[in-house]
Amino acid sequence: MKIVVVGASGALGSRVADLLTERGQEVVRANRASGVDAYTGAGLAAAFDGADVVVDCLSLQTLKAKEAIDFFETTATHIGRAASAAGVGHVVVVSIVNADDPAVNAKFGYYQGKAAQEAAYEKVVEPSALTILASVQWFELAEQMMSSMRLGPIAAVPRMRVAPAAVADVAVAVADVVTAGPTGKRKVEVGGPVEMDLVDVAKAVAAQTGSPRWVLGVRFGGPAIRGGGLVPAQPDVVTVTTLDGWLAGRESAQAGGRR
Repeated sequence: MKIVVVGASGALGSRVADLLTERGQEVVRANRASGVDAYTGAGLAAAFDGADVVVDCLSLQTLKAKEAIDFFETTATHIGRAASAAGVGHVVVVSIVNADDPAVNAKFGYYQGKAAQEAAYEKVVEPSALTILASVQWFELAEQMMSSMRLGPIAAVPRMRVAPAAVADVAVAVADVVTAGPTGKRKVEVGGPVEMDLVDVAKAVAAQTGSPRWVLGVRFGGPAIRGGGLVPAQPDVVTVTTLDGWLAGRESAQAGGRR
């Protein structure tokens, strides 16, 4: 099976591509380095030629709604049209649990972008060929938030009630959906093993690394996000790695890198 992974250089896409390769699949890693630009559409037709599956693992570092909507809507339209034109039988797009709920995305621009992405795919890809894999937030998000909202020894992290998962576990779920083929199920939801506040994840990371010294929880994103709107009610897949397990793996990986 020939599988094209768009965004294969990212945190999730690289893992998905590696897993599928390990499973014996023919994997094409589509990114700008390989001459594919999903935003302009350049290189998509050539990359999708003869493909059985296309996986969209694209991401964007922004909290601005206008930028997120433009990027995700544009790339989804280009990828979806190119996949349909090439006769690709299955398109898998990675999104976020409940990002298409107006109560959840109203004050979070990135989630508005993901909602636009889902809607764009549904306009250009046949329902029987489209699977939206909606993931919960990753443990790694806490690190990103601390990096982007930091001033000296203090980092601010949004209070978000989540059921976080390790990105490595989410990659396994994506690979499983890809190799299983289209089932006619529009959306597959992936949740983590335990509900918690993202601030607590950030504090655990800070305690392990010793930095930042203080982590402050801030009200951001609206009441739905703080109240559990990002937690799937009945996830199709529940990942296994707990926060403690992820922290232990992270510490082990860092220790190995220092040798």
